[in-house]
Amino acid sequence: MERITLPFLLRKPGSALLASISLAAVLAACTPAATSPGAESNEPTLSQATTSESPSPMNEDSSSPPTNSDEAAVLEVNRERSRLLVEQRTDELDDLLSPDFVAVHITGYEQTKAEWLAQIRSGQMRYHDFQEVSATVTIDGDSAVAITRSLVDATIYGSRGAWPLESTTTYVHDGGTWKAQHSRARTY
Repeated sequence: MERITLPFLLRKPGSALLASISLAAVLAACTPAATSPGAESNEPTLSQATTSESPSPMNEDSSSPPTNSDEAAVLEVNRERSRLLVEQRTDELDDLLSPDFVAVHITGYEQTKAEWLAQIRSGQMRYHDFQEVSATVTIDGDSAVAITRSLVDATIYGSRGAWPLESTTTYVHDGGTWKAQHSRARTY
């Protein structure tokens, strides 16, 4: 398995605990810290984690560009979607989503595009930050699948939390652009 950096803190200076996940769950996903030769360490750190799929890190600081221009375009649309969510720019977000877009949340609740955008506009769903940990894109003709892992800081129905989410998003090539058609989020 490949090690990747998990760039998040469970607390921000001067704020309450943001995560509603157990520390044990976070530590279970972490790998032992690198130690000097001959030294043993079984203590996991929050700065290192492994993933079952072993995706390549795609943080802007350390990413290598995708090898395919379609992969790069899908990844850019995916990142733009996250940025627009944080900025609550729902009109532009609407343009990145196919008319039949469906969002499946970590609870399993499915939302239509119209319902999801309405809840973002009303403030019922407020996204504060996305810290991308990894991303992979697979292209198959006029469809693509992006699998991203991010720490998402959001206020959902009045409760703020930070969740390590894996999002699997299906894209379709529509009118020369890639549009999200279906997105399913799970904790990892």
